[in-house]
Amino acid sequence: MRELKDVVLVGKHVGLRVDLNVPIEDGAVMNDERLSATLPTILEILKSTKNLTIISHLGRPKEGEYSEELSLKPIVHWFEKRLNLEIPLVKSLDELPNGISFLENIRMFPGESRNDDLLSELLSKKFDIYIMDAFATAHREASSTYGAILKSKDSVPGLLFSREINALSNILDDSKKLLSVVGGSKVSTKLEVITNLLSKSDKVLVGGGIANTFLKAKGFDIGTSLVEDDMISSAKKMLGTGKIILPERVCISKSTQSDDIEFVPIESVPEDKMILDIELNIKELSKKDYDAILWNGPLGIFEIKNFEKGTRDLVKYLTQSGSRVVAGGGETIFAISKYSDKKHFHYISTAGGAFLEFISGKKLPSVAALELK
Repeated sequence: MRELKDVVLVGKHVGLRVDLNVPIEDGAVMNDERLSATLPTILEILKSTKNLTIISHLGRPKEGEYSEELSLKPIVHWFEKRLNLEIPLVKSLDELPNGISFLENIRMFPGESRNDDLLSELLSKKFDIYIMDAFATAHREASSTYGAILKSKDSVPGLLFSREINALSNILDDSKKLLSVVGGSKVSTKLEVITNLLSKSDKVLVGGGIANTFLKAKGFDIGTSLVEDDMISSAKKMLGTGKIILPERVCISKSTQSDDIEFVPIESVPEDKMILDIELNIKELSKKDYDAILWNGPLGIFEIKNFEKGTRDLVKYLTQSGSRVVAGGGETIFAISKYSDKKHFHYISTAGGAFLEFISGKKLPSVAALELK
Protein backbone atom coordinates (compact mmCIF):
# COMPACT_ATOMS: atom_id res chain seq x y z
CA MET A 1 0.00 0.00 0.00
CA ARG A 2 1.36 3.44 -0.94
CA GLU A 3 1.42 6.31 1.53
CA LEU A 4 0.61 10.03 1.47
CA LYS A 5 4.25 10.91 0.79
CA ASP A 6 4.10 8.90 -2.44
CA VAL A 7 1.71 11.29 -4.23
CA VAL A 8 2.13 14.84 -5.53
CA LEU A 9 -0.58 17.11 -4.13
CA VAL A 10 0.57 20.43 -5.58
CA GLY A 11 -2.15 21.96 -7.74
CA LYS A 12 -4.60 19.14 -6.97
CA HIS A 13 -8.10 19.18 -5.50
CA VAL A 14 -8.02 16.63 -2.68
CA GLY A 15 -10.95 14.77 -1.18
CA LEU A 16 -10.19 13.62 2.37
CA ARG A 17 -12.42 11.03 4.10
CA VAL A 18 -11.98 11.24 7.87
CA ASP A 19 -13.91 9.98 10.90
CA LEU A 20 -15.29 12.92 12.89
CA ASN A 21 -18.14 10.97 14.48
CA VAL A 22 -17.97 12.50 17.95
CA PRO A 23 -20.50 13.28 20.70
CA ILE A 24 -22.18 16.69 20.33
CA GLU A 25 -24.40 18.35 22.91
CA ASP A 26 -26.13 21.71 22.53
CA GLY A 27 -24.12 22.42 19.41
CA ALA A 28 -20.75 21.80 21.05
CA VAL A 29 -18.21 19.03 20.52
CA MET A 30 -17.92 17.07 23.78
CA ASN A 31 -14.82 15.00 22.93
CA ASP A 32 -12.37 16.24 20.31
CA GLU A 33 -9.81 13.40 20.33
CA ARG A 34 -10.88 12.11 16.91
CA LEU A 35 -10.86 15.63 15.53
CA SER A 36 -7.35 16.27 16.81
CA ALA A 37 -6.19 12.94 15.39
CA THR A 38 -7.05 14.10 11.85
CA LEU A 39 -5.12 17.38 12.06
CA PRO A 40 -1.68 16.01 11.03
CA THR A 41 -3.09 14.75 7.72
CA ILE A 42 -5.04 17.96 7.08
CA LEU A 43 -2.02 20.14 7.83
CA GLU A 44 0.22 17.99 5.65
CA ILE A 45 -2.18 18.32 2.71
CA LEU A 46 -2.50 22.08 3.17
CA LYS A 47 1.28 22.43 2.80
CA SER A 48 0.90 21.46 -0.86
CA THR A 49 -2.61 22.52 -1.87
CA LYS A 50 -5.35 24.75 -0.52
CA ASN A 51 -8.05 22.89 -2.48
CA LEU A 52 -9.17 20.40 0.13
CA THR A 53 -12.65 19.01 0.79
CA ILE A 54 -13.11 17.16 4.08
CA ILE A 55 -15.70 14.38 4.17
CA SER A 56 -17.11 12.67 7.25
CA HIS A 57 -20.22 11.10 8.73
CA LEU A 58 -21.95 11.89 12.02
CA GLY A 59 -24.46 9.58 13.63
CA ARG A 60 -27.08 7.80 11.53
CA PRO A 61 -29.29 10.31 9.69
CA LYS A 62 -31.89 9.09 7.23
CA GLU A 63 -30.27 8.96 3.81
CA GLY A 64 -31.58 11.54 1.38
CA GLU A 65 -32.85 13.84 4.13
CA TYR A 66 -31.15 16.80 5.79
CA SER A 67 -30.93 16.66 9.60
CA GLU A 68 -29.98 19.84 11.44
CA GLU A 69 -29.30 17.76 14.55
CA LEU A 70 -26.68 15.68 12.71
CA SER A 71 -25.13 18.48 10.68
CA LEU A 72 -21.36 18.85 10.77
CA LYS A 73 -21.70 22.55 11.71
CA PRO A 74 -20.29 22.18 15.26
CA ILE A 75 -17.36 20.18 13.90
CA VAL A 76 -16.66 22.74 11.18
CA HIS A 77 -16.72 25.45 13.85
CA TRP A 78 -14.14 23.48 15.89
CA PHE A 79 -11.82 23.27 12.86
CA GLU A 80 -12.31 26.95 12.01
CA LYS A 81 -11.05 27.91 15.46
CA ARG A 82 -8.19 25.39 15.40
CA LEU A 83 -7.00 26.30 11.89
CA ASN A 84 -7.89 30.01 12.16
CA LEU A 85 -9.76 29.79 8.85
CA GLU A 86 -13.27 30.33 7.56
CA ILE A 87 -14.44 26.99 6.20
CA PRO A 88 -17.66 26.69 4.16
CA LEU A 89 -19.95 23.71 4.73
CA VAL A 90 -21.52 22.60 1.45
CA LYS A 91 -24.52 20.33 0.99
CA SER A 92 -23.86 19.25 -2.58
CA LEU A 93 -20.93 17.87 -4.54
CA ASP A 94 -21.86 20.39 -7.24
CA GLU A 95 -21.19 23.31 -4.86
CA LEU A 96 -17.56 22.59 -3.97
CA PRO A 97 -15.61 25.88 -3.87
CA ASN A 98 -11.92 26.47 -4.38
CA GLY A 99 -10.01 26.37 -1.14
CA ILE A 100 -10.74 24.32 1.96
CA SER A 101 -14.32 23.16 2.55
CA PHE A 102 -16.39 20.58 4.38
CA LEU A 103 -18.97 18.39 2.68
CA GLU A 104 -22.08 17.98 4.82
CA ASN A 105 -22.59 14.68 6.66
CA ILE A 106 -21.97 12.05 3.97
CA ARG A 107 -24.60 9.74 5.45
CA MET A 108 -27.26 12.24 4.39
CA PHE A 109 -26.38 11.46 0.77
CA PRO A 110 -28.52 8.75 -0.88
CA GLY A 111 -26.65 5.49 -1.41
CA GLU A 112 -23.76 6.04 1.00
CA SER A 113 -24.37 3.01 3.23
CA ARG A 114 -25.04 0.60 0.35
CA ASN A 115 -21.97 1.67 -1.64
CA ASP A 116 -24.10 3.10 -4.44
CA ASP A 117 -22.22 3.25 -7.76
CA LEU A 118 -23.57 6.70 -8.62
CA LEU A 119 -22.45 8.30 -5.37
CA SER A 120 -19.08 6.50 -5.52
CA GLU A 121 -18.61 7.81 -9.06
CA LEU A 122 -19.55 11.36 -8.08
CA LEU A 123 -17.11 11.35 -5.17
CA SER A 124 -14.28 9.97 -7.27
CA LYS A 125 -14.76 12.38 -10.18
CA LYS A 126 -14.82 15.53 -8.04
CA PHE A 127 -11.27 15.09 -6.80
CA ASP A 128 -7.86 14.60 -8.38
CA ILE A 129 -6.77 12.51 -5.39
CA TYR A 130 -8.98 10.76 -2.84
CA ILE A 131 -7.34 10.22 0.55
CA MET A 132 -8.77 7.72 3.03
CA ASP A 133 -7.93 8.56 6.64
CA ALA A 134 -10.98 7.10 8.43
CA PHE A 135 -9.59 3.80 9.70
CA ALA A 136 -12.50 3.50 12.16
CA THR A 137 -14.82 3.02 9.16
CA ALA A 138 -12.45 0.83 7.14
CA HIS A 139 -14.57 -2.27 7.80
CA ARG A 140 -17.60 -0.79 6.00
CA GLU A 141 -18.22 -1.07 2.25
CA ALA A 142 -19.75 2.39 1.89
CA SER A 143 -19.44 4.75 -1.05
CA SER A 144 -17.07 7.13 0.74
CA THR A 145 -14.95 4.39 2.36
CA TYR A 146 -14.77 1.84 -0.44
CA GLY A 147 -16.44 2.65 -3.77
CA ALA A 148 -14.87 6.10 -4.14
CA ILE A 149 -11.41 4.64 -3.47
CA LEU A 150 -11.81 2.04 -6.20
CA LYS A 151 -13.20 4.51 -8.73
CA SER A 152 -10.84 7.41 -8.01
CA LYS A 153 -8.06 8.48 -10.37
CA ASP A 154 -5.64 8.12 -7.49
CA SER A 155 -6.11 7.17 -3.84
CA VAL A 156 -3.83 6.70 -0.84
CA PRO A 157 -4.25 6.39 2.92
CA GLY A 158 -3.80 9.42 5.16
CA LEU A 159 -1.25 9.64 7.97
CA LEU A 160 -3.63 8.34 10.66
CA PHE A 161 -4.76 5.40 8.53
CA SER A 162 -1.17 4.42 7.80
CA ARG A 163 -0.21 4.68 11.48
CA GLU A 164 -3.10 2.38 12.44
CA ILE A 165 -2.17 -0.24 9.84
CA ASN A 166 1.52 -0.11 10.69
CA ALA A 167 1.01 -0.29 14.47
CA LEU A 168 -1.42 -3.22 14.30
CA SER A 169 0.48 -5.11 11.61
CA ASN A 170 3.78 -4.72 13.43
CA ILE A 171 2.53 -5.98 16.78
CA LEU A 172 0.71 -8.94 15.22
CA ASP A 173 3.38 -10.01 12.75
CA ASP A 174 6.72 -8.78 14.07
CA SER A 175 6.56 -9.46 17.82
CA LYS A 176 8.94 -12.12 19.14
CA LYS A 177 6.84 -12.87 22.21
CA LEU A 178 3.33 -11.37 22.23
CA LEU A 179 0.89 -11.31 25.14
CA SER A 180 -2.67 -10.62 24.05
CA VAL A 181 -5.27 -9.53 26.62
CA VAL A 182 -8.91 -9.93 25.63
CA GLY A 183 -11.76 -8.84 27.88
CA GLY A 184 -15.42 -8.06 27.41
CA SER A 185 -18.67 -9.84 28.04
CA LYS A 186 -19.05 -12.50 25.33
CA VAL A 187 -16.84 -15.08 23.66
CA SER A 188 -19.20 -15.13 20.67
CA THR A 189 -18.45 -11.50 19.76
CA LYS A 190 -14.69 -12.10 19.95
CA LEU A 191 -14.36 -15.72 18.83
CA GLU A 192 -12.52 -14.77 15.63
CA VAL A 193 -10.36 -12.28 17.52
CA ILE A 194 -9.24 -14.85 20.10
CA THR A 195 -8.76 -17.55 17.46
CA ASN A 196 -6.48 -15.32 15.37
CA LEU A 197 -4.59 -14.04 18.41
CA LEU A 198 -3.89 -17.60 19.54
CA SER A 199 -2.01 -18.11 16.26
CA LYS A 200 -0.02 -14.90 16.76
CA SER A 201 0.56 -14.85 20.53
CA ASP A 202 2.70 -16.62 23.06
CA LYS A 203 -0.20 -16.34 25.54
CA VAL A 204 -3.74 -14.92 25.56
CA LEU A 205 -5.09 -13.66 28.88
CA VAL A 206 -8.90 -13.57 29.08
CA GLY A 207 -11.08 -11.55 31.44
CA GLY A 208 -14.57 -10.18 31.86
CA GLY A 209 -17.56 -12.37 31.01
CA ILE A 210 -15.37 -14.06 28.40
CA ALA A 211 -13.30 -15.63 31.17
CA ASN A 212 -16.42 -17.16 32.76
CA THR A 213 -17.13 -19.26 29.67
CA PHE A 214 -13.53 -20.49 29.61
CA LEU A 215 -13.63 -21.24 33.33
CA LYS A 216 -16.79 -23.31 32.95
CA ALA A 217 -15.25 -25.10 29.96
CA LYS A 218 -12.28 -25.92 32.21
CA GLY A 219 -14.65 -27.53 34.72
CA PHE A 220 -14.91 -24.80 37.38
CA ASP A 221 -18.20 -23.92 39.08
CA ILE A 222 -18.97 -20.27 38.31
CA GLY A 223 -22.20 -19.80 40.29
CA THR A 224 -24.68 -17.40 38.68
CA SER A 225 -22.03 -15.72 36.49
CA LEU A 226 -22.72 -14.61 32.93
CA VAL A 227 -21.81 -17.50 30.64
CA GLU A 228 -22.37 -18.59 27.04
CA ASP A 229 -23.13 -22.29 27.21
CA ASP A 230 -23.25 -22.60 23.43
CA MET A 231 -19.61 -21.46 23.30
CA ILE A 232 -18.28 -24.07 25.75
CA SER A 233 -17.17 -26.40 22.96
CA SER A 234 -15.23 -23.60 21.20
CA ALA A 235 -13.68 -22.56 24.50
CA LYS A 236 -12.50 -26.11 25.17
CA LYS A 237 -10.77 -26.23 21.77
CA MET A 238 -8.99 -22.94 22.48
CA LEU A 239 -7.96 -24.14 25.94
CA GLY A 240 -6.40 -27.12 24.18
CA THR A 241 -3.75 -24.85 22.68
CA GLY A 242 -2.26 -24.35 26.13
CA LYS A 243 -2.02 -20.63 25.46
CA ILE A 244 -5.04 -19.34 27.39
CA ILE A 245 -4.30 -17.68 30.75
CA LEU A 246 -7.27 -17.98 33.13
CA PRO A 247 -7.75 -15.99 36.36
CA GLU A 248 -6.81 -17.79 39.57
CA ARG A 249 -8.70 -15.46 41.89
CA VAL A 250 -11.95 -13.64 41.16
CA CYS A 251 -14.19 -11.03 42.74
CA ILE A 252 -17.65 -12.36 43.60
CA SER A 253 -20.93 -10.83 44.73
CA LYS A 254 -24.65 -11.54 44.53
CA SER A 255 -25.24 -8.58 42.21
CA THR A 256 -23.59 -5.55 40.66
CA GLN A 257 -25.46 -3.36 43.16
CA SER A 258 -24.18 -5.17 46.23
CA ASP A 259 -21.28 -3.88 48.36
CA ASP A 260 -20.80 -7.38 49.78
CA ILE A 261 -17.82 -8.43 47.66
CA GLU A 262 -14.79 -10.64 48.17
CA PHE A 263 -11.90 -12.07 46.19
CA VAL A 264 -11.72 -15.85 46.30
CA PRO A 265 -9.80 -18.64 44.54
CA ILE A 266 -11.54 -19.79 41.38
CA GLU A 267 -12.23 -23.15 43.05
CA SER A 268 -14.33 -21.41 45.72
CA VAL A 269 -17.13 -19.60 43.84
CA PRO A 270 -20.44 -20.35 45.65
CA GLU A 271 -23.48 -21.34 43.62
CA ASP A 272 -25.47 -18.22 44.60
CA LYS A 273 -22.83 -15.64 43.61
CA MET A 274 -21.39 -14.33 40.34
CA ILE A 275 -17.93 -13.37 39.09
CA LEU A 276 -17.76 -9.63 38.34
CA ASP A 277 -14.01 -8.99 38.27
CA ILE A 278 -10.70 -10.83 38.33
CA GLU A 279 -7.49 -10.45 40.28
CA LEU A 280 -4.58 -9.98 37.92
CA ASN A 281 -1.62 -12.24 38.72
CA ILE A 282 1.06 -9.61 38.15
CA LYS A 283 3.78 -11.85 39.61
CA GLU A 284 3.03 -14.61 37.11
CA LEU A 285 2.80 -12.20 34.14
CA SER A 286 6.12 -10.60 35.08
CA LYS A 287 7.91 -13.96 34.85
CA LYS A 288 7.58 -13.82 31.06
CA ASP A 289 9.65 -11.41 29.03
CA TYR A 290 6.95 -10.19 26.60
CA ASP A 291 8.32 -7.76 24.03
CA ALA A 292 4.80 -6.70 23.00
CA ILE A 293 1.30 -6.65 24.51
CA LEU A 294 -1.99 -6.19 22.64
CA TRP A 295 -5.05 -5.26 24.71
CA ASN A 296 -8.77 -5.10 23.95
CA GLY A 297 -11.58 -5.15 26.49
CA PRO A 298 -11.92 -4.63 30.27
CA LEU A 299 -11.36 -7.46 32.76
CA GLY A 300 -14.39 -6.64 34.91
CA ILE A 301 -17.24 -4.16 35.27
CA PHE A 302 -14.72 -1.38 35.83
CA GLU A 303 -17.34 1.39 35.60
CA ILE A 304 -18.42 0.25 39.11
CA LYS A 305 -15.73 0.92 41.72
CA ASN A 306 -16.17 -2.45 43.45
CA PHE A 307 -15.28 -4.27 40.25
CA GLU A 308 -12.51 -2.12 38.79
CA LYS A 309 -9.47 -3.78 40.37
CA GLY A 310 -8.61 -6.14 37.50
CA THR A 311 -8.77 -3.48 34.80
CA ARG A 312 -7.05 -0.85 36.95
CA ASP A 313 -4.21 -3.23 37.85
CA LEU A 314 -3.86 -4.23 34.19
CA VAL A 315 -3.39 -0.60 33.13
CA LYS A 316 -0.76 -0.18 35.86
CA TYR A 317 1.03 -3.34 34.74
CA LEU A 318 1.00 -2.24 31.10
CA THR A 319 2.46 1.17 31.91
CA GLN A 320 5.29 -0.42 33.92
CA SER A 321 5.94 -3.52 31.81
CA GLY A 322 8.55 -2.00 29.51
CA SER A 323 6.85 -3.81 26.63
CA ARG A 324 5.52 -2.23 23.46
CA VAL A 325 1.79 -1.89 24.16
CA VAL A 326 -0.95 -1.43 21.57
CA ALA A 327 -4.58 -1.07 22.68
CA GLY A 328 -7.94 -0.37 21.09
CA GLY A 329 -11.70 -0.38 21.54
CA GLY A 330 -14.03 2.16 23.14
CA GLU A 331 -14.12 0.70 26.68
CA THR A 332 -10.39 0.05 26.56
CA ILE A 333 -9.62 3.67 25.66
CA PHE A 334 -11.94 4.86 28.45
CA ALA A 335 -10.15 2.64 30.97
CA ILE A 336 -6.74 3.93 29.87
CA SER A 337 -7.94 7.53 30.26
CA LYS A 338 -9.38 6.72 33.69
CA TYR A 339 -6.33 5.06 35.17
CA SER A 340 -3.29 6.31 33.27
CA ASP A 341 -1.63 8.75 30.93
CA LYS A 342 -1.87 7.66 27.30
CA LYS A 343 1.78 8.55 26.72
CA HIS A 344 2.77 5.26 28.37
CA PHE A 345 1.22 3.31 25.49
CA HIS A 346 3.02 2.74 22.19
CA TYR A 347 -0.22 3.11 20.23
CA ILE A 348 -3.92 3.50 21.02
CA SER A 349 -6.23 2.81 18.10
CA THR A 350 -9.01 5.29 17.33
CA ALA A 351 -11.19 2.50 15.95
CA GLY A 352 -13.70 0.07 17.43
CA GLY A 353 -15.21 -2.39 14.96
CA ALA A 354 -12.40 -1.93 12.43
CA PHE A 355 -9.80 -2.59 15.14
CA LEU A 356 -11.53 -5.83 16.15
CA GLU A 357 -11.90 -7.04 12.57
CA PHE A 358 -8.26 -6.25 11.80
CA ILE A 359 -6.90 -8.17 14.80
CA SER A 360 -9.24 -11.05 13.97
CA GLY A 361 -7.33 -11.43 10.72
CA LYS A 362 -9.96 -10.09 8.33
CA LYS A 363 -9.08 -8.00 5.29
CA LEU A 364 -10.87 -4.67 5.71
CA PRO A 365 -12.67 -3.35 2.58
CA SER A 366 -10.88 0.02 2.65
CA VAL A 367 -7.52 -1.66 3.02
CA ALA A 368 -8.27 -4.02 0.15
CA ALA A 369 -9.33 -1.08 -2.05
CA LEU A 370 -6.22 0.97 -1.22
CA GLU A 371 -3.94 -1.96 -1.97
CA LEU A 372 -5.31 -1.98 -5.52
CA LYS A 373 -4.40 1.66 -6.19
